[in-house]
Amino acid sequence: MNHRFGKRLFMVLAGVFAIAYVFITSSSVAHAEGMGAVAINSVTIGANDVNIVVSATDLPSSDDGVFYLYAEKVYQNGPSGNAVATLPVGPSAVFSVPLGMNTADCRLYDKFQVCVLQGGVMVPVTNPRYITNPEVLGAAVPAKNGGKKGIILDGAKIGNGNNEVVELGVQQAAYNINLEDVIGGNGVVKYEYNGKTYGFDSNYLSQYDHCVRTTTNQGIGLTMVLLNPYARGEEFMISPSSRGGLGRCSYYMMNTSEQKGLEYLEAVVSFLANRYNGRNGLGQVDNWVIGNEVNAKNVWNYSTVSDEIAYAQLYVDSLRVCYNAIKSKNSNATVCISLDQNWTHVHNPGSYYSARSMIEAINAVASAQGNFDWAVAEHPYNYPMTWTSFWTPKDATSASMIQHNINTPYLSMENIEQLTDYLCLPQMRNTKGNVRPVLLTEIGYSSTQGEEAQAYAMVYAYQRTMTNRHIKMIIFNRQTDFPLEVRQGLSVGLTDQNGRRKRSFEVFKQMSGAGAAACTQQAASYMGIGDWNTAMNAR
Repeated sequence: MNHRFGKRLFMVLAGVFAIAYVFITSSSVAHAEGMGAVAINSVTIGANDVNIVVSATDLPSSDDGVFYLYAEKVYQNGPSGNAVATLPVGPSAVFSVPLGMNTADCRLYDKFQVCVLQGGVMVPVTNPRYITNPEVLGAAVPAKNGGKKGIILDGAKIGNGNNEVVELGVQQAAYNINLEDVIGGNGVVKYEYNGKTYGFDSNYLSQYDHCVRTTTNQGIGLTMVLLNPYARGEEFMISPSSRGGLGRCSYYMMNTSEQKGLEYLEAVVSFLANRYNGRNGLGQVDNWVIGNEVNAKNVWNYSTVSDEIAYAQLYVDSLRVCYNAIKSKNSNATVCISLDQNWTHVHNPGSYYSARSMIEAINAVASAQGNFDWAVAEHPYNYPMTWTSFWTPKDATSASMIQHNINTPYLSMENIEQLTDYLCLPQMRNTKGNVRPVLLTEIGYSSTQGEEAQAYAMVYAYQRTMTNRHIKMIIFNRQTDFPLEVRQGLSVGLTDQNGRRKRSFEVFKQMSGAGAAACTQQAASYMGIGDWNTAMNAR
């Protein structure tokens, strides 16, 4: 843990966010005069109920000797409304309340807190905790493809007689869904969820259906990135902390801070996860990424919240809602946070966080309120992004940005083992003690330095993925050059805008399977790598 992050944790514990963010502790234990030492040990779904296990090593004072259990919405802080259950104050207590799935009283997304009555006032004696096993509600659907070679799809080349991805031997693909596209529009597609009826847009859904169904039929695993852009009339989907910046960036923090935004987020993500769970004839999504490069908040996940811990809390709130919605429909789905390549480097403090400090903050917040098995979607572009020939760094400064130690300023495919080594640390593992999966959901090499350079950089990156057991896939950006990226010096497509196939097209096709050894040998020769196995830093 770095010193800056540790200082922030201390300040939170000292009371900076003692009311609004009572969470940054190593366990859910509250200590205060007269309040004893009480902990919520677990909140889990069992059959049709939620079971909350509580222990106390020091009993709190109480007017009436009663523990009161409250179920609160994500945005509520402290006891709200009436208690949902009561038990006598004692060294242990096990509450059981109805889960209420598909009713207005659904508890799937609630947080639970134990209180006592002191001086006629209801006082919390535990920190809030969430359900941690939503997967027990969803059937386990096997992943469509276990391979690692992937591409960001060109929407114009999906199906309709175009079999380019099949020719390329694509095993994994990525595509984006804008949540506002789904909830807006004609409202023709109806979805009943938790006592309400929602209307979703049939036109956009037909496009997403086409993508998911086609890739599924082609035997390709699909990763969907859930994005939250601004759409007039749908501001309720955007966090109140982000609305002051409408029009300033592409995507915004999801809204879990208000009832309407929270309900719509729960409903639309549940709808998508159910629609594409592989059991409805509409295709299958295996992996979901929540937001894009959220450490770069003023660019890709806008919020005016400047404190990193407070920002991480808002993001984890939305991540957890999406996680519970998705896992309750497909227990085998992978749900990811999204980070960029700036590992310890910070562009603008307060508006841009390093990926490492962001992942530390996310882990601390999630662990304190009930940890869950999120994964990591990483984008390990070169430094600079436009410099394809990493084997001959652009200059000394560029070379210094990629280091083989945990304090490296940037991550790239040269040192991607630093990320997976970091995730192997005990405090970073998931609830089962396993290393969190890494999905390289966006990585691209420009052909502006030559088409061979682009092609063999891809071979290197693919082989680094294949020799690291913690990396689940690598998805290259992209199938076809994108005009905006081309103007920025990033001609990263396998084909250009006119459809001409670059050298990378054929190499991409050959770099897995029978052609892998020849492609690897060519790449090693081109880059001047004498000992390829050592260069892989296998894990």
